Amino acid sequence: MTTRTTKKSVGKRSAAKSRAGAKRNTSARKIKTGGLKIRMYRVGFGDFFLVTVPTRAGNQYILIDCGVFKGTSGTGDIGSIVEAVEDMYQTTNGRLALVIMTHRHADHIAGFAKAERFKDFTAGMVWMPYWEQFNDKKDSPHNLQFDIGELAAKLAMLFRGREDDDAKEALAQLSNATGIENFSAAATEKKKGGGGNAKALDVLKNHLGENGKKVRYYAANDKPELPSELVGLTARILGPPPQDASAFMALTDLKKGVGQYLDSLTDEDELPKEFHPFPDEWGAHERDYPSQDRLGRAIDYNGIKQKVEDSQPDMLAAAAGKIETFLNNQSLVVLFEFSGKKLLFAGDAQAGNWEYWLFKTKGPVKDPTKAGEMLEASKELLQSIDFYKVGHHGSTNATPIQAVEAAVSRAKSSKGFVSMCSTEFGVYGNPDKGTEVPRSPLMKALADGCSLIRSDSFAITVTDPAKKIIKPAKGVDTTIPTPKTGKLTKANLYIEYSF
Repeated sequence: MTTRTTKKSVGKRSAAKSRAGAKRNTSARKIKTGGLKIRMYRVGFGDFFLVTVPTRAGNQYILIDCGVFKGTSGTGDIGSIVEAVEDMYQTTNGRLALVIMTHRHADHIAGFAKAERFKDFTAGMVWMPYWEQFNDKKDSPHNLQFDIGELAAKLAMLFRGREDDDAKEALAQLSNATGIENFSAAATEKKKGGGGNAKALDVLKNHLGENGKKVRYYAANDKPELPSELVGLTARILGPPPQDASAFMALTDLKKGVGQYLDSLTDEDELPKEFHPFPDEWGAHERDYPSQDRLGRAIDYNGIKQKVEDSQPDMLAAAAGKIETFLNNQSLVVLFEFSGKKLLFAGDAQAGNWEYWLFKTKGPVKDPTKAGEMLEASKELLQSIDFYKVGHHGSTNATPIQAVEAAVSRAKSSKGFVSMCSTEFGVYGNPDKGTEVPRSPLMKALADGCSLIRSDSFAITVTDPAKKIIKPAKGVDTTIPTPKTGKLTKANLYIEYSF
């Protein structure tokens, strides 16, 4: 039997081939970056970033941290985070391809506990820093989360009624580490090792992470697994230091004037101030002892007490500071690349985290330049970034000077780069002492060299529970810069940069 080929059938096959060819050409095309966006929500003192990655299947979303913290001033939480999470839900339809928890401080995870809406979210994958898998391991002799709770309980009792800066700072550090906002003795005893952070971690690990099935832990140089829906996106893990470089985790500051935009304190000024670590009711009083020694001489108990107090360093407050440093240096530092655009998210990485991947010294040193110049590869990386999430809210112990200088050289090119700083003026530190957060010299260096956007530089309206306009603090520059490439869009609760 002879098969006849009609013009109509030939036409159908040609049309099919044409469609197939068009499909192949489409898949071969480079993904356009017109839809790549970075959104910074204004929640007060805390990180909350949403990255939109355009794919042929539609927009995919990456959430990087969702936290807020009141700080030493008590003004860091401006009351917008629940509404901001709701806004994100409406944008993403409750589907996040990837959730990144840089580290377990409240100013990075509190939103997961505060916003009940997270129960309606799903995630393709959850990334956490390598060290997080050991922080609350129940069979570990050094359960960090339990130790933090114990320390918080002790400090709450010892600092009862104290209003000095040292007490406020130590308690704020532990409040950030636990998520406990009210350090009354009764509340603290009930929440040892718990607090809001425990609830947030449960949401991250057990709900979004599906009881750990979707959770991945990474350290520097690990090859990360990306969700399949993030087509066209690559990622490099730059920090935290891995297990065989754990010594870097304790390093707070690089050498001032070389390593960071630090305050102007001398080494002597940086020593912890001494105080008597026990409340009066725990100590003996003069009435309990004889007024004279065996030779009949008067005993100066006040003088003796003062000498004892002056000789005792504030060990518990120092421990709080060490925990703060250790958790910050745990921060995941991720470099994303999408269609030639590079985005650097540094979490709250402090000196040890930065030094490990910038210099690759064998061990932590106060001045890494004495051990060698910054790696050429690190310099080239910094000179190629298009976006930088300012480390640690622009504080004194993050963003090395050399990193700024390398990145600013990029800003001087025709492309430039954009940086975003999630912060709130007046929450931490003292400008008169050069300890304010964000640090003024750093903000100036970045603003002079790139398009810098601060989260506290624009007003928002919080409608729940009552309509309230939250304006920038007096003295904060409210100028929204015009980037050399891409554009900035201001909405009620956030500002967004699109390439």
